[in-house]
Amino acid sequence: MNIRVTLGFLVVALVLGGAVYGLDKFNIGPTATANANATATSTASQQPQVFQFDDQKVNAFELHQGDTAVRIEKQSDNTWKVAGTNDLANRSSFTSLIVRLSQLKATRTVGNPGTDLSQYGLDPVKESAAAVLDDGTRYELDLGSKTPVQTGTYAKKADAADIYIVADQLSTDLERLVTDPKEPPTPTPLPATATPAVSPQPEGTPTPTP
Repeated sequence: MNIRVTLGFLVVALVLGGAVYGLDKFNIGPTATANANATATSTASQQPQVFQFDDQKVNAFELHQGDTAVRIEKQSDNTWKVAGTNDLANRSSFTSLIVRLSQLKATRTVGNPGTDLSQYGLDPVKESAAAVLDDGTRYELDLGSKTPVQTGTYAKKADAADIYIVADQLSTDLERLVTDPKEPPTPTPLPATATPAVSPQPEGTPTPTP
């Protein structure tokens, strides 16, 4: 074999070997991206479970925001009414909130939260939601401030010290239902427009030519 060809192969091999070493040493290229994606997937699959209970066993649901409180109660015919009134509760909105609370998962848990809950808007508590089951068990979630980067809302179980970050939608729905918990009125259907009757033409009247 020609010595120049042999030297050429050696140079190419050395260059390729050096490139592979550099990519591995500085973690450049697809390997770093693959590791990042794997980490993100792993984190997403490990969202902390906050509550888990049977939403069908809830017979009362309470919302608190500041000095305002709303309680709805399940009736014997499975309708929901605002406590202290004869008003039907906004069934679809309350049901959605109860179902989400019954299987609530947090985005993450706050590590080493300390004892000063005021920094999370949890002392005093900004707002709360509580589901009461038919056996008297109570599941209450306290909600505080939004995170500094607006990625969620600080929350904690009323009977535990752990602090979580949950989706802002919970707080948004709670605020809306505290303000107006009643079932929206059914829209009144518009009256049907009468169709004018066509009078029959007298017998023997010639049909007009178009």
